[in-house]
Amino acid sequence: MKSLSKRLLLVSLILCATALTGCASTFSSKINTVNQLPGTFTDKSYALAEHPEQGKEPEYQHASEDLKARLQELGFNETELNKATLKVSLQLISIPGNTHVSSPFGSTSYIVTPSGMVIPIGGFEPYRFYPGAIRSPYRFYPRSVFYPRYYGPLYSPFGFGRRLGPFYGSELDVRQYFDHGVEITITEVATGKLLYSVTAKTTQNDVEIDAYLGLLIESALREFPNKTGESHVEIHLEK
Repeated sequence: MKSLSKRLLLVSLILCATALTGCASTFSSKINTVNQLPGTFTDKSYALAEHPEQGKEPEYQHASEDLKARLQELGFNETELNKATLKVSLQLISIPGNTHVSSPFGSTSYIVTPSGMVIPIGGFEPYRFYPGAIRSPYRFYPRSVFYPRYYGPLYSPFGFGRRLGPFYGSELDVRQYFDHGVEITITEVATGKLLYSVTAKTTQNDVEIDAYLGLLIESALREFPNKTGESHVEIHLEK
């Protein structure tokens, strides 16, 4: 009884804390930094160099405004290139990431990487439970588009064939993820030497990057100047 009472009390405390803090989500990003800034860093005049291919895109312009605002908060002053000591460059990154495939008819779940590698992440493999005599006729039956050539755990045990079976690909839940990021570099105008470079990346199931640009800029420069290496940043968002 005492153990049960303690558990009920713990659950109550968690629920109360959740109610007080409200609904919140977390934005996570991976940070990669190269810091070669000099020990004395006083002149922070800079010019923003527009990316030759991305510069006219609306998303890039939004990110540029966010970057300028953040640099101003850090004490940087924007000026013309011929008057600036530093050149700041910005590049947006948005590439397809992993695809998560799961079956509503079982616990089968796996990830398909952009290179085509299949990584099982849980569940059973039905072919282990079906006799070879049943499985063999469908060994080379046309697979779903989501099943790679060398990985097909869901061969149909049904007499009418795999295409009409409940495990066929049309019934699979497919979630495509995308790796979004920003890369910010600071170089010395006079010598072209790289002084600081930071890349912030996040994985989302949204193909558009625009909604995450402000958070990526904030994550990249949150610990400026950060030490060389990799780190993680989490930003708590109130809903």
